[in-house]
Amino acid sequence: MTSSALLISDDAELNQKINTVFEFIEYTLCTTACNAKEVAEALEQDAQYVIAILPETATGNESEMLAQINRLRPSLPVYILTDELEPGTAPKGASGYISHPVQYRKLLGIVRHAEKEGRKTVRPLNGPSVSLTGHSGKLKEIQALIRHVAMTDANVLLLGESGTGKEVVARSIHFLSLRNDHPFIAVNCGAIPPELLESELFGHEKGAFTGAISTRKGRFELAEGGTLFLDEIGDMPLNMQVKLLRVLQERCFERVGGSKTMQSNVRLIAATHQDLEKKIGEGKFRMDLFYRLNVFPIDLPPLRDRPEDIPLLIREFSLRMELDHRSPIHFDASAISALSQHPLPGNVRELENLVERLAILYPGETINYQKLPERYQSAAPKVPRSVEIPVYERSSAMQTLQQPEHTNSSTLPVADDIDLNKSIDLKQYLYDLEKDLIQRALSNSDWVVAKAAKVLSLQRTTLVEKIKKFEIQNPVV
Repeated sequence: MTSSALLISDDAELNQKINTVFEFIEYTLCTTACNAKEVAEALEQDAQYVIAILPETATGNESEMLAQINRLRPSLPVYILTDELEPGTAPKGASGYISHPVQYRKLLGIVRHAEKEGRKTVRPLNGPSVSLTGHSGKLKEIQALIRHVAMTDANVLLLGESGTGKEVVARSIHFLSLRNDHPFIAVNCGAIPPELLESELFGHEKGAFTGAISTRKGRFELAEGGTLFLDEIGDMPLNMQVKLLRVLQERCFERVGGSKTMQSNVRLIAATHQDLEKKIGEGKFRMDLFYRLNVFPIDLPPLRDRPEDIPLLIREFSLRMELDHRSPIHFDASAISALSQHPLPGNVRELENLVERLAILYPGETINYQKLPERYQSAAPKVPRSVEIPVYERSSAMQTLQQPEHTNSSTLPVADDIDLNKSIDLKQYLYDLEKDLIQRALSNSDWVVAKAAKVLSLQRTTLVEKIKKFEIQNPVV
């Protein structure tokens, strides 16, 4: 896994404790720096730090150290480690406080928030990665395009199927731009009736039409100085396309029923899943507007074209559940293989909904191929072991899990050796198999339940319940 945090401390005991907490939440504490020189060397590397942690008792002057981090990595969130339970307002240049001793759930929340949002004062192009989950080559290309266009005011046209994350990209562009101190306003052009779209975008004066009982600002006014995201631009009526073109050309508009011309300083990002050039040929979209919008096009690939990102996305959704105090779930190789071979027409949105559904049905459990809804089982995994699982979903204990000498698991036949011409008690077979695997995992983990739970991709509490269910006891005790 890529590096995640920079700890500035010369306290070996503190470093070990913080590192342990990071390991528990499955992040790598990549670098420990003891002084200003080591901090500079660490920040000059290409490591993608999520946060920096600066104890109040850090070596050297705390304010100088904070200023150095802000200067070398202006976009890197910095949190002050303090022994105070209610530390108050963080100093200038810091993102907040982390109370010590560190609680893993609070640290996980801080890390995930930093990873998704970063600090609101972002300016440089070499800041943390934008809020897109994945490590595929296609996604890295998208991230590079976002960074190239973010610091300009060029109009952006996002193209891609429904559910590919067009609004996520739009928000990332806004977040990394010089306009991030101003609003990001999103409008779905396909969800607003055509007769109301003009009022929605430009606002209206009192009495402009029946029901206009007061003056109302439109989305262009609300987004002043910031970014306006027009989703499903292909559904915009032709008469509104003319008015939008004028705003893009003249940078001004009037409210419905009004005569006062209002200046507009808004960066426009549009998105569609439709083929706009085809719609131009059909006379349903204006060519001049298309070229105004298509200054910097970004084509988002469907999830089926980047299946290597599916495990990372599943982990992302599972972490969100944990932050919401819900039991996260894990997917084994067979389930990931099946999903990787499925077309997933709803893309990332479909995958997120699937994880949510399975979390309701199987809280805290490991999802295998058989637990997937039937429609996802059509692509049966031929060789589940061949699926590439990220490092955080594997462990050396799992890879070296050997059968302990004192067990009798050798009496359990593997699935390929079972003669299905004879009757078999499937329920008893699965019962014995699950019990055997738990016993082996506990034995190889020296009966440390937390380690065994990690090997089996279970929550510790879930494994404890299963140990009670199977009446498994430590033979050494």
